[in-house]
Amino acid sequence: EVLNAKNHELEAFIVAQAGRKGAVTVSTNMAGRGTDILLGGNPEYMAKEHLRKMNKDPDQLQIAAVGTPERQLWDEIYGKYKAITEAEHDEVVKLGGLRIVGTERHESRRIDNQLRGRAGRQGDPGSSRFFLSLQDDLLRIFGGERIQNLMLRLGMEEDVPIESRLITKRIAAAQKAVEAQNFAARKHVLEYDDVMDKQRHAIYGWRRQLLEGADQRQRIEEMIEGIVATFVDTRCPARAHATEYDLAGLQTDVLTQFGVKLNLAELRGLLRNEIEEQVRELVMARYAEKEKVITPEIMRETERLIMLNVIDNHWKDHLLAMDHLKEGIGLRGYGQKDPLVEYKKESWQLFQALQDRIEDETVRLLFFLQTEETVGAGIRPVLPFNPDEDEWEEEEPPPAPQPEAVGAAREQQLAAQAAVQDITRSIQRKKERELAELQFVGGEASSSPKRPVLKGQKVGRNDPCPCGSGKKYKKCCGA
Repeated sequence: EVLNAKNHELEAFIVAQAGRKGAVTVSTNMAGRGTDILLGGNPEYMAKEHLRKMNKDPDQLQIAAVGTPERQLWDEIYGKYKAITEAEHDEVVKLGGLRIVGTERHESRRIDNQLRGRAGRQGDPGSSRFFLSLQDDLLRIFGGERIQNLMLRLGMEEDVPIESRLITKRIAAAQKAVEAQNFAARKHVLEYDDVMDKQRHAIYGWRRQLLEGADQRQRIEEMIEGIVATFVDTRCPARAHATEYDLAGLQTDVLTQFGVKLNLAELRGLLRNEIEEQVRELVMARYAEKEKVITPEIMRETERLIMLNVIDNHWKDHLLAMDHLKEGIGLRGYGQKDPLVEYKKESWQLFQALQDRIEDETVRLLFFLQTEETVGAGIRPVLPFNPDEDEWEEEEPPPAPQPEAVGAAREQQLAAQAAVQDITRSIQRKKERELAELQFVGGEASSSPKRPVLKGQKVGRNDPCPCGSGKKYKKCCGA
């Protein structure tokens, strides 16, 4: 039986009996992890193996109540093997205990110490010895040639065993060099991952607030103020004269982002701060009107769902961009630049761009929410993004209540509420559908059903061609 950490239960039984008198066990350094080697053998494993040969369940017999026939059978067999192992224990102790023989040294000193620790457990005697070659990878890479030349100058023959502290020290130095190299590699990976981990914490913290139902009204207002300030800074620079302001461009930006048209005649002649304040008040007033129509409760829920949808979509794109950045950032070393520093700089720029895209799209979707009444279809919302074609086919929006006693304003408000609820339901259905698709990625459910391949009778090379030309198949279609 080869012990290579493939069959854990069987290998644990074999390793547990490695302490018996005359037992020789050959295994890799991974086999038998967590199994205690007792000198003379392990009576518990031996009793279980005996009961399995009797077609009985040893685990049930071992936990049976005291005094039952099952427990008496277990105690009898266990006591029998207990006496055998105790007698062998004394004999093995007199012979020197467990002997560990290693055929090479591992790159990590911890693995070698674990192997040595197999001997001398719980006060029992034991010893260990390693047999090495100067052609082993560890010595060959880290100074093996130097030691070999030294031994040749001293006149040592190839088959003569070498026992010297010089070899031991050289091996320990090689192990330290490998451990330092592996540590540096892990540290390098961790430094790159820390950059992504900070961004991950920021995005997941934002998503958690949305999932827990935190009020996002104040955050939406801050987004609006930031976007307006950016537009004003771009179109109305601080050091430019009022006659140089690009008011037409500002009007286009505000109309595209918020759906609000500015009156350029009112803005001409105003200072930069006054223009920013007037635009902000106008946009805030439009948002307050939309919230009044839809009602604050539904507006808060819509804000959370739209923000959650936008964050998820842009976060996936950001992860892909970060992977591409990490793949090629090592080439910056050719330009005498530290790739890690460059990775931190560019990843921070990408993260800032991600936040700007999330804020811009969230605000744009919220401002372009509206309802549309079509003939024969009732009230149907016009989404500010392209919905899937099957979303409207799954569930028709319920018609808005239109009692005769309710005025036109009340009807419009109810229609807007129904429209926003339909939008939220469509977003939820889209999320559920994406989650279901992700669960079956790579499985049989994501692939089309396989159809059986029907094979007809094979046409021989010298048979007439089935196309009807009268020639042989090898000179016609089979050429």
